[in-house]
Amino acid sequence: MLQNANFLCEIGTEEIPAAYLPPAIAFSKKFFGERLKNERIGFGQIEVWATPRRLVIIASNVSPAQSEEEVELKGPSVKAAYDAEGKPTKALQGFLKGNSIEEGQVVSRSTEKGEYLFATKALVSNKSGKILPGIIEDLVKSLPFPKKMRWSDLKLSFPRPIAYFCVLFNDVVVPFELSGISSSNMVRGHYIRYNQMLEVKSIAGYQDILRENGVLVDHNERRDLIRGELEKTAGSLGGELVFDEELLETVTFLAESPFVLVCDFRREFLSIPDIVLITEMKEHQKYFAVRGADGVLLPNFLVVSNNPPSAYVKAGNERVITARFNDARFFFDEDRKSKLADKVDSLKNVLFHKELGSIYDKVERMRFISAHLAGVLGLDAEIAQRIDRAAYLCKADLNTAMVFEFTSLQGKMGRIYALLDGEDQAVADAIDDHYRPRSQDDPMPEGVVSRVLSLAEKLDNLLGSYSVGNIPKGSQDPYALRRQAGAVVEMAVEGEMSIDMRALLEHCAVKYLNGDALIKPILAFIGGRANTLFAEKGFRYDVIDACLSIDYHNYLEQFRRAHSLHEFRGREGFSEMLLSFKRMNNIVAAFRQKQPDYRLVFKPALVGEEAERGLFEFFNSRGDTISELIRSDSYRELFGLLIEGKSAIDTFFDEVMVMSDDITVRDNRLALLETILEPFKGLLDFTKISE
Repeated sequence: MLQNANFLCEIGTEEIPAAYLPPAIAFSKKFFGERLKNERIGFGQIEVWATPRRLVIIASNVSPAQSEEEVELKGPSVKAAYDAEGKPTKALQGFLKGNSIEEGQVVSRSTEKGEYLFATKALVSNKSGKILPGIIEDLVKSLPFPKKMRWSDLKLSFPRPIAYFCVLFNDVVVPFELSGISSSNMVRGHYIRYNQMLEVKSIAGYQDILRENGVLVDHNERRDLIRGELEKTAGSLGGELVFDEELLETVTFLAESPFVLVCDFRREFLSIPDIVLITEMKEHQKYFAVRGADGVLLPNFLVVSNNPPSAYVKAGNERVITARFNDARFFFDEDRKSKLADKVDSLKNVLFHKELGSIYDKVERMRFISAHLAGVLGLDAEIAQRIDRAAYLCKADLNTAMVFEFTSLQGKMGRIYALLDGEDQAVADAIDDHYRPRSQDDPMPEGVVSRVLSLAEKLDNLLGSYSVGNIPKGSQDPYALRRQAGAVVEMAVEGEMSIDMRALLEHCAVKYLNGDALIKPILAFIGGRANTLFAEKGFRYDVIDACLSIDYHNYLEQFRRAHSLHEFRGREGFSEMLLSFKRMNNIVAAFRQKQPDYRLVFKPALVGEEAERGLFEFFNSRGDTISELIRSDSYRELFGLLIEGKSAIDTFFDEVMVMSDDITVRDNRLALLETILEPFKGLLDFTKISE
């Protein structure tokens, strides 16, 4: 409970779906805090709790009244405020009336746009008790639930009927009424065990009175209690809980007074793949599985009940899971009547997209992309064959009874069936792994077969989506293309896959409508995710820009360059060396902007001054070494060598005027700088480096 809590609002309802509550909690906390600030009502902390039958807002140190403040109001311009006779115009009259001020309160002041009128106004300080009801009403009407309903003849809509409002401020009921439901200091206990209205005499005692009547109102406390009891109970069975964060959150919002109950199922069901049993328990019944010390599932499951355990409750849950597992066994046996490879042809009858064809067509595109990738990466024929086999089989489980029942098992069942059919382990793993990452926390695929197939999947999704106009806009990304584009970059970096993405997309584009036109926007889209990934690695913005702004799309090499720049940045003379190169680049770029087609040819015989000769000799003598270091991606050695050249560059700029009045001398010096910079054009954009 918050210290010094002096505001409480409980919205009592019928049972709200568990998935609705976490977003409602986050929204309520943000909304209530922002409204208090906007209304100039001070407060300390805000907590929002929820159970299946109530949403609770508690705040501490809420001020008794609005703070007293003065605001400066900007009115019309002096020209618009007065007519030719100096009398107030309608513009000024409207400003005065709208803000309840007198003409004598306004003053003129000079601004960038001319003379304007201003006025200072003291804001009225109202009691918080008069303002809070409006905030609560707006909150109730604004909560972003996926679906709402109306009941009786009320106009108010909510996911489930609202039974009551308990609203207290400084332990006094705040008068509040919405759709005929009036506020009070009464709340309901546990709807089965203590189904009665309870008087809340003080906010400090609110949590305790509910606890005494079967309700743990703080969902954080319920979550911790449930997890502790689940782990303790699993340990008592000699096993370990199969923990699932998502399931834990769900059951937290299914119970107001949670109890953990041990139930059993018949051992014969253990012949079904454990992932099927676990998924059946989770998705249909919200049960937790338990593994033994050997990693094998135990014939037990744990139920989080809203009531104390009993033989009746135990028998009911066991009866339900038996029926579910019988269904699962039937689906599994049906699927095993034919091999996974035999199901591929049936994918021709499953539509992927009306403009992209069937799932079978998608498989063929993935085989095309992955085969090219295998060649680009220089993989041997045996690995290339495994990749093709994995691509051929990777969608076959979509036509299985098990995946039809549990779509979350796509890929996972394909892996199981492939292994049962005797397929290669790497092939089977890739069938599951090619969907990764399925979520933000899901790891990237491991193994070259899995990574290549996953890349092929994601590139097909990007090309296919862009070709039919399904492009992310703003925060909307229904096909998770941002995550997939990020995975393309991350797999290339983590898997050390040196791939020219432009060349790869150009090769693949022939399989898609207007494919050539898709390459540029997709490269920009993937580049944006590369920028995010590099920033998460701790690279500075200018380092990232210098590496990613050039027309080069090998993300592994770009990452290595950024990493080398990041490492070398702290070395003595390195930043100064980069700025020296930036200076050279700026001079040449400025000239080329004015005369892009002007022919510059460097002639060593025209080198006159000693500083000019020193610059030429340093880079000329090391030209082959620089080219080899760039070619072999040896960036550390390259940057180390360039640091040595800093003094030659600085001496050149200190003693030589590049833009000489003598055109021949000027052109030769520009040509020298252009010759020095030429090998680095595809390496970095020096103009992006900040000082």
